[in-house]
Amino acid sequence: MIRPLAGNDLVERSAALAEQWHEGQEHFFGGDGSYFNVHLAPVAEIVGRLGYGALYIAGAYLHDIREDTAVTDELLLEAGIPSEVVHAVDLMTKRKGQSRDQYLGGILTSRIAIVDKFADSSFNYAWTLLNSPEVNSQKFIERSLGYAYNISILRPRLPDLDNVA
Repeated sequence: MIRPLAGNDLVERSAALAEQWHEGQEHFFGGDGSYFNVHLAPVAEIVGRLGYGALYIAGAYLHDIREDTAVTDELLLEAGIPSEVVHAVDLMTKRKGQSRDQYLGGILTSRIAIVDKFADSSFNYAWTLLNSPEVNSQKFIERSLGYAYNISILRPRLPDLDNVA
């Protein structure tokens, strides 16, 4: 079994893997730059700026890996990603037919997933609002209300920084 990474090694490996595995992908909002630079790095930055540590930042870099690539839990574990991060990434992978409330219910079972999905939804909500002239009306309403709902559910459940590992 591969020994899980920790601290800066974990953050650096997660960032490198996310950039590699998302190579060539663009963010669905568009913009100039890679998916990594346009979305994943800013979400990880939000998590770090909120004061959460390496496990949370690693999860933020990897939060879309299962939805957007063929990467499996096994590959993540073999790459040294700790099981609690892999579990959070799995919870943040929306399943076909899963309602928003079912999806968020799973996320609420993991402190890492709560923080990372809060940062992801916050980023996407801010982007939608700031770029509203470029978003068609139906998508604007759908995205704005969806991200605001996610934030309203996740914000009260953010782990207290005094109690995070």
